[in-house]
Amino acid sequence: MSLFGDPLFRWRETFLVVFDESNRPTTESVKQALARVGKFDAEQCNQTETGLIESLTVTNSIDCVGLDIVFVEGEEASEQIEELRSEISPDDLLPGQEEMLEQLAGCNARLDILHFEQLTASFSEDDDEEFLDPGSLLGVAEALAQLVGGVAVDPGSGTFV
Repeated sequence: MSLFGDPLFRWRETFLVVFDESNRPTTESVKQALARVGKFDAEQCNQTETGLIESLTVTNSIDCVGLDIVFVEGEEASEQIEELRSEISPDDLLPGQEEMLEQLAGCNARLDILHFEQLTASFSEDDDEEFLDPGSLLGVAEALAQLVGGVAVDPGSGTFV
């Protein structure tokens, strides 16, 4: 199940955490990382027989946020990572981000973090351009990057988080 099918949530953006597949986390370790960021309630969980994450849907009613976290590997992940490597220019990096760009070469898996806004009773179609605080998403991206020894990326802007 994804929050895409839930009429109470609207997708806003997607961040990626890219890493070496050998560091694939368990669902339990992802939940623990999320707990350090905020109060997330697990809505749906898919994992391998050994407990490795496949997908996890969580919500945070305090921040009106929902997240779908999906593990991606293989050709799909490799192609996306290679695309990121070609899009991110060394000239656009902030100080200290050179290592992050170099780290992309050793990555072959990713966690997609799909960020959803929980719609409230006061929501109207005019709210489409309203600013959504990305604090939860940034915290989750950073926590997951630390968990897997990876790099968090905003693919929309081609920048590191």
